[in-house]
Amino acid sequence: MKVMVTGGTGFVGCHTVAELIKNGHEVKLLVRKPERVQPTLKPFGITPVDAVTGDVTDPKTVREAARGCDATIHCGSVYSLDPRLDESIRRTNITGTKTVIETALDLGHDPVVHVSSFVALIGQKCAVLTPACEPGTPRGTYFKSKADSDRVARDFQNQGAPVVISYPGSVWGPYDPHLGESCQMATSILKRLWSVTPMGIVCISDVRDLAKMHAAIIEKGRGPRRYIAPAHNISVKEAMSIISSVTGRKLPTLSLPAGFLFGPMKALDYLQTHLSIRLPVNFQAVYCVGLASKMDDSDTSHDFGIESRSLEETFADTIRWMVEAGHLSPHLAGVIAKTR
Repeated sequence: MKVMVTGGTGFVGCHTVAELIKNGHEVKLLVRKPERVQPTLKPFGITPVDAVTGDVTDPKTVREAARGCDATIHCGSVYSLDPRLDESIRRTNITGTKTVIETALDLGHDPVVHVSSFVALIGQKCAVLTPACEPGTPRGTYFKSKADSDRVARDFQNQGAPVVISYPGSVWGPYDPHLGESCQMATSILKRLWSVTPMGIVCISDVRDLAKMHAAIIEKGRGPRRYIAPAHNISVKEAMSIISSVTGRKLPTLSLPAGFLFGPMKALDYLQTHLSIRLPVNFQAVYCVGLASKMDDSDTSHDFGIESRSLEETFADTIRWMVEAGHLSPHLAGVIAKTR
């Protein structure tokens, strides 16, 4: 198939593009900055691909990119917990989702994949998050935008449209061209800025496993579906213990009930709106851990045979890439900087 991919120069998008091409598909990208296409895809050994310059909120350029394609994967969104980006987050994530799905369906694309997030489902009292769970009512602009855009995608599903929704956990892995939230978290952890952490669950997906799932989803005629991405469910303290183990560094942390940290985090978010630098912690990250439930990816394993790789591999590969790309001091990476 020929697949239109939005957000193809982003973290999830570029890995998804690489996996699609590996599986024999053609791709056509909708990008805001065409100069990013070649440097973003070059590390994957991908030659220049067909790309249209535009924005996911612009029906005209979305249609231009979608024309001539058979399917769509909508990765294009603003993934940030930075309270300074509230307006951009809501416009891109909600309006963009409606525009892309509506246009792709109008042109007969099958399937149309919307990349959601596990945060769209939090805020409910569910012991386990499954594809059957309804979108929640989470707090925080990014989380709300993902829940609202998820409702947009489900409205199309309820009409019988061949829309597929994927739910990644917190996405980690090597090669993030924008040094997003996970890279920033890794840096903060290794700088020992997370000495106090919230109790609760964190769901982590490796970007390479997520990309494999997206490529596997591209099947015509299977109708509306929803899939939890391959993920591990662990506590923040356990995650930090694994990072400590793979780096050989001591990363002591004190775990407190998430509710104890909500007030201080809200204060930091207010302070963040008045600063030019990015603070290492924020309300949404703590809120997410405190309210998140375990994710059940058994349907994904059953339908596609994709299993989560180990978190040791995911964390080590993330940190190793950051060092090799010059984004992280070898000293902070510990023994990872000395091994390959």
